[in-house]
Amino acid sequence: MDFSIELLQDPPIINVTVAGQWDSKTDNDMALDIMKKVSETKVDKVLVDLRELQFEIPVVDIFQRAKDLREQRRGFAPVSAKVALVYRPVDQKMEEDFIFFENTSQNRGLPYRVFQRMESALAWLTK
Repeated sequence: MDFSIELLQDPPIINVTVAGQWDSKTDNDMALDIMKKVSETKVDKVLVDLRELQFEIPVVDIFQRAKDLREQRRGFAPVSAKVALVYRPVDQKMEEDFIFFENTSQNRGLPYRVFQRMESALAWLTK
């Protein structure tokens, strides 16, 4: 799993691009790096492009991931106000998993939304 993080200027958004095969350690490192970037730049909107990421994660791990992210965020100030995750639905299960992640995250107070279209994600982030 590879990722890059850059600061877009207009509008100010932290842009994250992810590709390869998902693994939990790199995902944790990426989340930490994103939080550091938010803290350093004070830019609180994050766009995560997951369209080139391959993964199959059991539902219990998706549930745990939202819980872990909430705990990681507690150590940072400021934290993101909005995080848009853009994915490519390979099949019905993936779509259901992303919707489950969004619901689980929001139930824990995380400002995450999932999108299948980049344009929709950017519109939500910038409104």
